[in-house]
Amino acid sequence: MKSRSHIFAAFLLVGLMSLLMPAPRAAAQNSPDDQPHIQPRTTPTPTPTPRASQPSQKPQDGYERPPFPGDASPTRPNDPSPKAHDDKYERPPFPGDAPGTSPTGASATGESSSRDSLIDLNSRAEKEEPATKEDESVLQPWDPHKAAKDVEVGQWYLKLKNYRAALERFNHALTYKPNDAEAIYGLAITQEKLDLLSLADQNYRKYLEILPNGPKAKEAEEGLKRIGPHVAMRKSGDSNADPVKLAAHDIDVGETYLTGNHFDAARERFEDALRLTPDNPLVWFRLAQALQGMQRLDPARLYYKKYLEAQPKGKFAGNAKKAIGQIDWVLGK
Repeated sequence: MKSRSHIFAAFLLVGLMSLLMPAPRAAAQNSPDDQPHIQPRTTPTPTPTPRASQPSQKPQDGYERPPFPGDASPTRPNDPSPKAHDDKYERPPFPGDAPGTSPTGASATGESSSRDSLIDLNSRAEKEEPATKEDESVLQPWDPHKAAKDVEVGQWYLKLKNYRAALERFNHALTYKPNDAEAIYGLAITQEKLDLLSLADQNYRKYLEILPNGPKAKEAEEGLKRIGPHVAMRKSGDSNADPVKLAAHDIDVGETYLTGNHFDAARERFEDALRLTPDNPLVWFRLAQALQGMQRLDPARLYYKKYLEAQPKGKFAGNAKKAIGQIDWVLGK
């Protein structure tokens, strides 16, 4: 019994001793914790060498970033390259630059730039050639359709006894077709109504020259017989001796100017006739027409009234009254 207790006590002592004693340590070469984590470098660290900057390749999607501050300004293929000896860009010379000067304004000879920047105003005038005078015949229009329309409107005005408007239409038709027989005949009739007898005589004869057997030939011959004595009376005699015949000649020329709406030239002729025959009612009426065409309305109205006072039932009394009404309406009187 005692032996068994001694054996149990011995086993118990051995177990306690094994618990109290530390475990044997493993060999250093077999433990990973004994090895250093970073091995020291045996060779010195190499110095990095700078590399040349290579142009960045554009991405395949075509995107190009915007320039950042500090980037070198890109050069365009069409931009002129600056010269090697210049520290700034110098543009190429333009046409018209003064000879002997640099394009940037500096003097090529070292003189002051203010002298080089002077503009010679006479140089351009010397280079310009005088403008050639255009042929007036080229500027004349040719449009028979417009001429026929003007003749139609002029005949309508003639029926309404608006002789001034008819005269303008027939003259306008002749600018598009100079030898239009219908326009010439209508012009002759209108001029006869306006007492422009010498001009009416010329146009009657011109119509017969163009269409001697035309539809209006008989009327043209009758018109020549009708105004022939009056035209002969104006042209007969020594015009240098008789003031009345001199005045008649001035009236004739003034009426020619009045037909073409050359009012100032007509006024001068009528004033010459007025100095020769101051009591001629026809001169007063024609002078009033010229002044009205020049927009000198107050003296025009005065001469119209003077004509009506002398001939209240004269040949042009109705025209004078109508002109006075128009002037009063314009002037508000």
